[in-house]
Amino acid sequence: MRTSLSTVTLTLAGCAIVGISGPALESVGGHASHAASIALVAGWMYALVAFIAGLLAHSKKRAAIMGFVSLVVTVFAYYTTKAIQGDFRTPDFSRPSSGALTFAWGDFLSMLALWCVFALLLGPLCGLAGQCARTGPYRLPCQLVVPLVVIVETSMRLSVEAGKQEALVGTTWSVTRGLAVVVILALVCAAAVGTRRRRSSEARQDSTTRS
Repeated sequence: MRTSLSTVTLTLAGCAIVGISGPALESVGGHASHAASIALVAGWMYALVAFIAGLLAHSKKRAAIMGFVSLVVTVFAYYTTKAIQGDFRTPDFSRPSSGALTFAWGDFLSMLALWCVFALLLGPLCGLAGQCARTGPYRLPCQLVVPLVVIVETSMRLSVEAGKQEALVGTTWSVTRGLAVVVILALVCAAAVGTRRRRSSEARQDSTTRS
């Protein structure tokens, strides 16, 4: 029980770090921090967060729950950090001549609600994929979920956004997509080697039994 609570605590702490780090690094100078920020606020990173939460869970039910909870924590951490940085400020219309700003609670809460809905829809699916990636007949397809999400998202961004952004953004997406392809190839090769070894072992055992 204590181990399970420790795993949950560490998982949620990691989610909070991901949510905070994205906007925090965005405000830091330097190409490395900017590239890291681009990756940390990407949709595939949130899919990875829920996937890892499910991977660390001890049952499919917990994986689905943790997939949802992990995304909620990450989203809250992200938007809270953005709010602290000065986002969601709007002119105070009760004192228009003073130029004062007030916090736009409506915008803040609406964004949280929107992404919590997405978390409810996608979090359990990614969490279950993580849990099923550990063992079972669907292990390899589930392991490929996040790399495939990376390829789809980065390809879409490169075709739509890359020309409108600075060169670093396009480079980050291209490198990320390339790494996803490498991961897919590595997972497929590892699965093929494992299957071959298992069949070879089964054949030897069968031969020993017959003899």
